[in-house]
Amino acid sequence: MSVPFDSNVNLTCEIAFDSNPLDTTQTFTDVSAYLRSFDTNRGRISNLSEFQTGTAVVTLDNRDNRFSPNQTTHYYDATLGRTKIQPLKRLRIRAEYDSQTYDLFHGFVESFPVQYAGQGYDASTKIRVVDAFKLFFNATLDGIGWQLGISKLGSTTRLTLTQAQELSSVRVKNILDSFGYSNQAISTGQLEVQTQPDTDDLLTALRKVETAENGTFFIAKNGDATFRDRNFRLTNTTTPSATFGQGVGELPYVDIISSYDDNKIINTVQRSRTGGTTQIAIDSDSVERFGTHVLTESSTLNVSDANALSIADQKVVANSIPQTTVESLSFAPQQNVNLWDKALGLEIGSFVEAKVTTPSSTVETYDLFIERIKHKVDARNKTWNWQIGLSPAETGAWILGVNRLGIDTNLSYT
Repeated sequence: MSVPFDSNVNLTCEIAFDSNPLDTTQTFTDVSAYLRSFDTNRGRISNLSEFQTGTAVVTLDNRDNRFSPNQTTHYYDATLGRTKIQPLKRLRIRAEYDSQTYDLFHGFVESFPVQYAGQGYDASTKIRVVDAFKLFFNATLDGIGWQLGISKLGSTTRLTLTQAQELSSVRVKNILDSFGYSNQAISTGQLEVQTQPDTDDLLTALRKVETAENGTFFIAKNGDATFRDRNFRLTNTTTPSATFGQGVGELPYVDIISSYDDNKIINTVQRSRTGGTTQIAIDSDSVERFGTHVLTESSTLNVSDANALSIADQKVVANSIPQTTVESLSFAPQQNVNLWDKALGLEIGSFVEAKVTTPSSTVETYDLFIERIKHKVDARNKTWNWQIGLSPAETGAWILGVNRLGIDTNLSYT
């Protein structure tokens, strides 16, 4: 049963006390009535950094002791004689707005720490939750992990992954299937990958495939392990999902951070694949103007030097010239009802537009991708801060077989 945040939005917090972490079907128990607050953080700092493990901190009212691991009254399995308050149970946070349900976070509980404030007159549990990246990090391609239908939590199992030269998306799916993680959203890859070391943990293995494709791999707000190919962003910049600004018809932000510096310049890429020779892409004009800014990538899973060079070219074209850009925007959606479907519905990789009015009253427009999403919500005091981290959209690049070179695009890669 959801609880009202305000007259527009209802909140739901649920924990799968009766399910194992990798069960295909999860049986959730509603604990929304005890929800005090939550903070979520998913994504990466910029388009040049790795996606990190998503985290959430969820505070629940525990004055009746129901979330204490040592009690035997609530969430207790009398048959087995043990509590259901256990680490790695799934937890999800959802919101309902305008008759539509939105996922905000889906992860696995790390701990149920109990806090007693006011000399014991108040009690709460501040649950730390992580997304599936932690599970992937704790298992190797040939070693310890869970396998759906075979293993139980804590058992030693061997993942049954057969590798071959295959599309990047096929490799991602094979790894996830072998591990038993069924929540997947995988777009078709553009490049093939080599076999990879079976001593890698799953997170490293998946990131290597992401690097070889030059795509993105992250855990979505609904828990899906999400893989997007190298063309996904280039082909999704036609219509912004939202326009943020202070003008008429624009969605207002309460804070903005912009940047213009050399930290994000890449004008030289040295990329070598396993079994290949180092491929180098250089923007000589950028080097002359800003000095050398090198990105080195070695032992990638690309199957040819040509693939390695095409990705090196792509990265140089996208990053060789510094850009004034918007790094983050903050919002108070409860102050403008038109913000709710964006605050609840937008996802990492969404294409958005920001308009900034300067002191001289000129309006600067920025095309952006969402890289990071944070929610800080106090359900009791009815405050909600939504923050998005952003990177410049790679618009105008030429994709072989899709765009016409020289008409409205620039040469990027083939």
